[in-house]
Formats: sequence, C-alpha cells, structure tokens
Amino acid sequence: MVLVTTEGTTEWPVRIHSPRLVIRPPGDADRASMIRLMTDPVTREYLGGAVDYASRQALELSPLGLTWGRWVLALAGGDTMIGSITLGYDRGELELSYALLPEWTGRGFAAESCIALLGWARQELEDEQVIAVSQTRNKRSVALLRKLGFTVRKGLEEFGSQQLLMERDQLEPLPEYAQPLQTAADPPPPTRR
Repeated sequence: MVLVTTEGTTEWPVRIHSPRLVIRPPGDADRASMIRLMTDPVTREYLGGAVDYASRQALELSPLGLTWGRWVLALAGGDTMIGSITLGYDRGELELSYALLPEWTGRGFAAESCIALLGWARQELEDEQVIAVSQTRNKRSVALLRKLGFTVRKGLEEFGSQQLLMERDQLEPLPEYAQPLQTAADPPPPTRR
C-alpha cells in the first residue's frame, strides 16, 4: 500500500492501466490538448467555463506533471491524450473529477477511467469515502456518478450554478468494465453550438 496523505505521496508518478486507457501524469507533449481541454466551450460548459487568459498563459508556460493526483487520460495504444482525471483534497476530502475532450465523450472512457482510478484508490489510499461534484444540469455526469455508486450528500451553488456534492463509500464494489455504463436511456453527448 502506498501511503498517501492530503499532501500527496513520494510514490509519484503513478501510472494506472485500464482496458483501453493509461492514466498517467501529463507531459509536455500533452500541453496543446490540455489547453484545449481547459478552453473548449463544450468541455467546460458544466465546469465553470473556460479558464481565463492569465490561467491559460500559466498553463502554456508552466511545467506539467508535477502535481500529485492530476492525471491525463491517454489511449493505451497510441498514448493520445483524450481527457484528464484528478483525485485530490481541494475540499478537504478525497475528490474525484474528470473531463474529456468533446470528440471522446459517449464512448465509456469516463466510466472506464473512474473505475480504474477508484479501484486504485481503494487499494492504495486510506480514505473511506470519495466525493464528486457535478452541476445538476450535467445529466450525463450525474447518471455516471450514480452508476459508479455515488449518492447525493447535499446540493450547493458554485460558479453561479446548482451543484450536487455526491459521495461513495470506498468499500462498496465498483461496476465491472464490461457492464454498459452508457445506455440509450442516458442523455446524449454535448454537441457544439
């Protein structure tokens, strides 16, 4: 077991593999995709909007991959970055967050990455619970979190929108990769306006 505290761990970088993905620290080759992920209006619609100019400049100039708990989602075959996932303590509790570039949504990658990362956290971290926050309007994310075993703890307002703070017990089993977490009944992926 890797000892991890709210300050992180000396066991970094951590690479996690799932059937189609590698969850790995970001590198300089990911910079353009990371900037796009942070500025794409479709991706950022439910995440508080695109980052401001100063934050974008900082991302363009700063080294990537130095922060514990922030990973890139990359295709296992070609190492192409398709999104990001984090597991951190910004709210004082272990919190899961993820985002995919628009062309990679609706294919089960968010579910696969969450299952892999939560499975790793269950094995390696001492936290008994993990939280996630999603806008109530983001029906796809709320549906995914429910399928992953998250339940609503409370509602709150952030970024001028109603949010759900959801939680899951780390001892609860996770769905298997083979289970379809995206179904025809789920809302369709976002589209460009």
